[in-house]
Amino acid sequence: MDSTSEECKDVYAHFGLAMYLAQCVEQSIIQLLIFFDFFDKNAQHWESEEKWAADFDIFESAVSKKTMGRLIGSLKNLDNFGQLLDEDLEGLLGEALDKRNWLAHAYFSDRASHFVHSSGRVEMVAELEEARGLFKSVEDKLNPITYALTEKYGLTESMVQELASKMKELGKPEITDEEFKKMLRGVRGNL
Repeated sequence: MDSTSEECKDVYAHFGLAMYLAQCVEQSIIQLLIFFDFFDKNAQHWESEEKWAADFDIFESAVSKKTMGRLIGSLKNLDNFGQLLDEDLEGLLGEALDKRNWLAHAYFSDRASHFVHSSGRVEMVAELEEARGLFKSVEDKLNPITYALTEKYGLTESMVQELASKMKELGKPEITDEEFKKMLRGVRGNL
């Protein structure tokens, strides 16, 4: 394979990693909405496992269909999240949204002239690495909030580690989305 093909593959790989991390930010926001909105409203009104699971699935399905901008808006509108939303986090969320939207909707058309030259592709890789850094910094701000909430509602670090160990024994490298959702459905808290 020639160097041009390798450089193109490198740009595509870095783009994929940047978009992956943007989706991680979206999922982190969804998790926060689950805890700050769904759990906050439903944990004290427990009726049955079946109702909890059904309501959880409806809520999770609805928020999963929202765009990143609407997810951020939903998060900002929560009274119990507002106290955690400082200017730095709000700015990072806005910057991440703008970057994600640009990557998803205009990146390759905006960088078409860069993509046809080796030096342009090198610039694109650097730019995509910078985008990854932004998304990672947002995750670094959101994850501690999520971890504190999981503890509040009874999903301890040791429980997550135990599940991860069981999955490794079964040959699964990570917790699947369905298994994580099942864990969340089963947690109703220490209220």
